[in-house]
Amino acid sequence: MDIYIFNELSSPFATITEAKEHLATFINICFKARQLGFKALHLHENIGKSLYDLPIAPDYTISQWLQDSEEDVKNQFREIITKTPLITDDYPFEKERNERSEFQIEINHQTPFADGLGAAYLLETLCVSFFSHDLWDTDEIKNVEHYYLTEDGSDVAKEIAVKHASKPAHLAKHQAWFEQKKRESLQKSQDLWKRRKEFFPHLVLCGEVEKQLTHLGIQSKFFDQIIEKLKQLNEYAQNWQNGSYTDQVAKQYGLNVSGESEGTLKKYGRQRKFRLPNKKKELFEKHIKTGDLRFHFYPNEESHTIYVGYIGSHLSTVKYK
Repeated sequence: MDIYIFNELSSPFATITEAKEHLATFINICFKARQLGFKALHLHENIGKSLYDLPIAPDYTISQWLQDSEEDVKNQFREIITKTPLITDDYPFEKERNERSEFQIEINHQTPFADGLGAAYLLETLCVSFFSHDLWDTDEIKNVEHYYLTEDGSDVAKEIAVKHASKPAHLAKHQAWFEQKKRESLQKSQDLWKRRKEFFPHLVLCGEVEKQLTHLGIQSKFFDQIIEKLKQLNEYAQNWQNGSYTDQVAKQYGLNVSGESEGTLKKYGRQRKFRLPNKKKELFEKHIKTGDLRFHFYPNEESHTIYVGYIGSHLSTVKYK
């Protein structure tokens, strides 16, 4: 998991003085989180795509705070990558669970919705806060109430805990946990490669896929997507006995497939050439799109075999205005 979540309930501070005192700590946490491997800070959609307009004290926003800050602080803040919403389409299972859930926590005798804390819980990742309340002075926020509707229509309520940081000391306590998650992610990738013929008997995984799975490891958030799309492509390959490969038929199996523009192939075609098991290189132009992932494959028209040569982030393309 390379994302972490902002706790929207931690804003604003009571006074501008408190905001100025603690915001540098928040930036430091984000910097250290990035060193651990957390890349993008996901925000509540009510905040918007960035933190600049977020009120952090009465009549005082982060943009105003930055105007009062040193240049090095401004530069550090600009390096914080933010995205919205809290749970994007890259996490379809967690998003579906979130749509059937409500999260609340008691603060000052009130129980507001705790969407950020809830998203961090569902995604099994870290939530970070401004140190604006004693409630956030902990490495694990407990007493979060999770109300959700099960698939059979039953209402369930339970108390959950969320890994959390508002100080560098809190973040340090999570380092071992995050390293363990990375090791587990790599092991799952290696297991997927070893059992590829069992899981996807009608596909041939080759090219860069072995390295991507066994050496680099696929980020844990992508496992369900990878298995789902490879199963769909495997089903297409199983039924492809004659005729030519077509994107239209692939769409019937739930696959969003496209090729590359002439300009992209001319400039970046080499990135899309991968070796088949016979060591011959072919152009794997066709690719499946799903969230941040791309699956590049080569459909051999003669043998009716589908080779998958790349599973990973978006390769370079020529952008047209």
